[in-house]
Amino acid sequence: MRNDDLPLFGALHRPARPGLVAAFLASAAVLAGPGAARAQVDVERFDGSFRLVTGEVVTGGYMVEGDGFWIYMDVEGLDRGGAFRPGTTPGTFVSFAPPDGAVTLEFRAPRDGFYDSLVWREGGRTLRGARVHPHTSRIVSFTSADGTRLAGRLLLPRCEGPHPAVVTVHGSGPANRYGGTFHTFFLKHGIAVLAYDKRGYTDDPDPWREPDLAAMSEDAAAAVRFAAGRPEVDPVRVGLWGSSQGGWVVPAAALAAPETAYMILRAGAAATHLETILHEIRQEVRADGVEGMDLDHAMDLRREAYELAMRGAPAAAADSLVAPYMDEPWYQTAFGDGPISELWSAHWWGWAGRNFRVASAPDVARYPGPVLWFLGERDEAVPLIATRAALERAFAASPGEDQRVVIVENAPHSFLIPSDDGPPRYAEGVFSGMAEWLEARGFTGPGC
Repeated sequence: MRNDDLPLFGALHRPARPGLVAAFLASAAVLAGPGAARAQVDVERFDGSFRLVTGEVVTGGYMVEGDGFWIYMDVEGLDRGGAFRPGTTPGTFVSFAPPDGAVTLEFRAPRDGFYDSLVWREGGRTLRGARVHPHTSRIVSFTSADGTRLAGRLLLPRCEGPHPAVVTVHGSGPANRYGGTFHTFFLKHGIAVLAYDKRGYTDDPDPWREPDLAAMSEDAAAAVRFAAGRPEVDPVRVGLWGSSQGGWVVPAAALAAPETAYMILRAGAAATHLETILHEIRQEVRADGVEGMDLDHAMDLRREAYELAMRGAPAAAADSLVAPYMDEPWYQTAFGDGPISELWSAHWWGWAGRNFRVASAPDVARYPGPVLWFLGERDEAVPLIATRAALERAFAASPGEDQRVVIVENAPHSFLIPSDDGPPRYAEGVFSGMAEWLEARGFTGPGC
């Protein structure tokens, strides 16, 4: 097994997740992958916010971070929403989170490149909605520090500017300019969004090659400088929003681009990449049935292998390291079937060596601006205790005075909370907390 396409932070495998969240995430991969995106003439025309006759505002659109799907939700009440795949009729979508097909959407009345009305069918009810908080989308490109050209889109509230703006930063894996609800949420609050394709992103189905974290930070800094220089954008109100792997990318970018007015992170990593990935893999291996001393041995061996990569040793050195343990009952579960040089590609081995020492806490400690950092109480990928402690030490050392960590109750890494009677719902307090925080600091617009 070659490990070039790494979910989250780079585990060699990912065991099946139990329960409704498992079905939600698995369905995204199976039913609405990149092929679904290519079948659409223009995915952007479905982006936006729609006020239903109930008064609820559902917001969202197409999202690509790994696999693609459409996501719409009421970010205020969180009682209505879900993930969707294209239906059999153009302009329609069907929910794929369990129960499958429980909700159908029909978009109508195309105008100026967007659909202006929505019909939401759920539980025997038909709810009609009209577009609110309209926006425009412009294709843009900019150059990173090493000369790499990056393309994306600039989403602007359809009213008089200049607008406050946010640059959105990806999690790990292949991701592009489409962020669904995580983009339309900002537009709903009068904030322009600059979203770009991750360095190296293509529609090519070949294995993904993750860029180095330093290069991604340079890309995000270039995006901030580009946004701040646009005439439609207020240059003193440009922030950075990041998710997951973005926790290592955003703080370095904020230091490199002094124009950065604030940082918001969702499930962002801050401890070293090494400590974070060991936490993630420990959860996976334990879920696969390895326990007690066997689990300790597996993780100790993992650490030793990673540290070899970090010291610049060849993968063959790791083969010698693991050779005495390959017949142990836990080895195949924890590593796979074979020596390290057969399991990990040269690209991944080198990537680990260059990136596993990275920690964002030292950059956070130097950043003077406002910071809002959400951590999930039950995050299986980002270690809560170590990350929170690293951030609180960084905040104490920082020249800034407006920096805080928010622990989201019961939230896993996805922030999707299982429910007993339907699809998982997004964790309470995240969208509302961001809205209140941004408004209190003057980073929102008039809400066109």
